[in-house]
Amino acid sequence: MGYAIDRHPEMDQDLGNIAALISEYAGTAIAANKLRQINADVGKLTDFPHVGTLRHEIYPELRAIPTAEKGVIAFTVDDATKTVLILSITYAGADWVRIVRNRKV
Repeated sequence: MGYAIDRHPEMDQDLGNIAALISEYAGTAIAANKLRQINADVGKLTDFPHVGTLRHEIYPELRAIPTAEKGVIAFTVDDATKTVLILSITYAGADWVRIVRNRKV
């Protein structure tokens, strides 16, 4: 049995911001494709939750992985509850470290 994915309440806003950014310069079809790539990478975390670089200096138990060529998925893993918490998804050089530090869990 894989891990469950839990999403920070602001993650939908993250994805909306990414879609708007990409749509503006590359069109809605490419934005939709990037969101599919991001969601596929999030989905892979159910089976492989311990991927990515540990970044304890930013947030306790934080991991980060690249996504969709220019994005970063920041998340934590709770092995006791078998849950992956997606804290943020950023794109195109957004300051994901600041965003994660400012998110309340």
